Amino acid sequence: MPQHRDHERIPTVAEAVRDAAAIVDPGDSDDAIMALYEIYEDDNRPVTALEDLPGTLVATAEGIDPEGDDGGVLACAAAAAWLGLHPHDRNEDHEPDHVLGEAVRMSFGKEPPVQVADYLASRGISL
Repeated sequence: MPQHRDHERIPTVAEAVRDAAAIVDPGDSDDAIMALYEIYEDDNRPVTALEDLPGTLVATAEGIDPEGDDGGVLACAAAAAWLGLHPHDRNEDHEPDHVLGEAVRMSFGKEPPVQVADYLASRGISL
């Protein structure tokens, strides 16, 4: 009988946001990122239950920061979506720059909002 590869467990929305917050704001110093985390901390739906995970998370981040001052919260939303949609990478050591670069490309394309580009630049990440 052929061996079947163990299927990766699909992360919950809460897990994806938690993991992204740990990458983007490891010191828990950004209030907007903490707000994003708190909104989703009890969301036990699998990430696949959301029709548009990146769009949903980015829209939530935009609602938290309507002035658009905090590129970190948008980057966190993008990172949560990327981590949620790439569960095979979830249990490996995340390279924060790689996750953020891929996440921003996935959610915003090659021209992210200025505040996101500024946030990435502050971390030394170029797209």
